Amino acid sequence: MCTTSSHEVDVSTPAAGPMAHTVTVGGDAGLVYTPPEVKAAVGDIVHFIFHKQNHSVTQSTFDKPCNKLEIGEDSGLLPNPNNTVMPAPVWAYTVKEEAPTWWYCKQRTGAHCGKGMVFAINPTVEKSYNMFKEKAIMLNGTTAITTTVPPEKTVTDVASTITLIPEPSMTPPEAVNPPATDKPYITPGWNENGNPSACNCACLCGVGSFPQGGGWGHYGGVGGSLTAPWK
Repeated sequence: MCTTSSHEVDVSTPAAGPMAHTVTVGGDAGLVYTPPEVKAAVGDIVHFIFHKQNHSVTQSTFDKPCNKLEIGEDSGLLPNPNNTVMPAPVWAYTVKEEAPTWWYCKQRTGAHCGKGMVFAINPTVEKSYNMFKEKAIMLNGTTAITTTVPPEKTVTDVASTITLIPEPSMTPPEAVNPPATDKPYITPGWNENGNPSACNCACLCGVGSFPQGGGWGHYGGVGGSLTAPWK
């Protein structure tokens, strides 16, 4: 009597690992990424190989293809003049989402983005690679980073009135002839002698108010005592 036995064999296929995608940046093809777009799953790795001359892989948005996404990825400019760098520079990007992501070359010399040097991962029918490229060309190149600089101050002629105040004169004022009266009188603003705070008034007296021969033509009165009523 013959007996047979059987056993199950596991022939299931192991889970596939992340795929690797290779993209050539620049080179003999010109200002392009080759291929210009890829379909990639989350976890896949895109290897960008940089050929001549000096390019970047910089993330942007669909609406602003030539402006770096604030929190986006950026390889930075990786020069390879005439393919003299051996091996060529490589930058690897790990796909983080199934949604489309948009990329461009930020080289401003020659406005690479404005000439259509853009790239897409997982573009859609509604937002295709060609639409993205056309938008980049329409915007005509990488927008320069701008810093708000306060406008330079300009000198403006301002009309002003300047009042010149002459220095007080130290020359004694001209003699003021007293009026024809024997009674004293007061004249304000005289006998300041170059110092306005020294004296605010002067006393001019008639000839008859002084002793005979005294006071006339003198400044500051007559030295010594005076007769009444000036004592």
